[in-house]
Amino acid sequence: MDNNVRFSQKQGYLSYPKHLNVLDLGVWLDCKLSFQTHIKHLQSKIKSRIGFLFHNKASFTHAAKHTFIKLTILPILDFGDVIYKSMPGKAPPYLSSLVTMATPIRSTRSSRCISLIIPKANTSFARLSFQFSAACDWNELQKSLKLETFISLTNFKHLLSEQLTERCSCT
Repeated sequence: MDNNVRFSQKQGYLSYPKHLNVLDLGVWLDCKLSFQTHIKHLQSKIKSRIGFLFHNKASFTHAAKHTFIKLTILPILDFGDVIYKSMPGKAPPYLSSLVTMATPIRSTRSSRCISLIIPKANTSFARLSFQFSAACDWNELQKSLKLETFISLTNFKHLLSEQLTERCSCT
C-alpha cells in the first residue's frame, strides 16, 4: 500500500501529470507531507547566495557585503520569526499551541533564558514536525542569544542579523 500523497490537478478535459512535490503559498510539500523538500530548497538558495558572495568577496566592500546579506539571505530566514511569535502568543492559536515554555526546576544561569520543552520524538518523521524542530532550533539559538525576556520582533531580527554577520567570514 502506498502511503504517499500524490498531487494532481484536472481542469476541464486537461489532466496534468502527478507530482511528488508541490509549492503552495511559498512552502514546498513532498509526497510524505514533510518539510524536508522545503528545508533543502531553502538550504540550496542560501548556499548559492553565500557561494556567490564568497567567490566575489574581493569585489565588494564590507558595507556592500553586509547589504547583500541583508537583502538576499535574511529574507529567506524570515520564516524563523514564526517560532519567535508563537511563544509570546502573537501567532495564531494553532501555532502557539504547538510550543510549550519550559519551567526551570532549579535556578541556574541557563534556566533564566527562555527555553522550550522538546517533545519526545521516537521517529525521524516526528523529528520533522514543527513542534519538535521549533523547540530544538530555539533552544540551540538560545545558547548564543541568551534571551531572558521577550523583546520586540524587530529587535529579535536585529540580533539574528548581527549573529549571522558575525559568523560570516567574508571579510
